Amino acid sequence: MRKPKYPQGMTYTAWRRTPFRRRHRLIGIFINDHLRYWRSCADARCRRARSCQDHQCHWRRRRDLPFEEQMRLREAIEPLANLLWIGSRQGSEGYPAY
Repeated sequence: MRKPKYPQGMTYTAWRRTPFRRRHRLIGIFINDHLRYWRSCADARCRRARSCQDHQCHWRRRRDLPFEEQMRLREAIEPLANLLWIGSRQGSEGYPAY
C-alpha cells in the first residue's frame, strides 16, 4: 500500500479546498506521525491512539534540540511542510511555519 501524499488520504482537490488553519494543524499531525513521536509522547492519548493528538508536539521537541539537529530535522520534513502552500491565496501565508 502506498503512503498517502496528503494528510488523511486527501486528494489534491480536497487539500486545496481545505482552509489554511486546518491544513496547518493537519500538517503538524502528519509530521508527528511521520516521525513517530507518539511512541515517546508524555500524553497517554497519543500512545493509545498510536498517533499524535497535538499538532504542536513537533515544535516542543524541536525547541530542545541543538541547532545542527534542528536544521537536519527541518531538511527531513521540508517536503511535508511544502504541502502547506499548495493552493494558498492569502498574503499572510508567505511565512514559513515549519
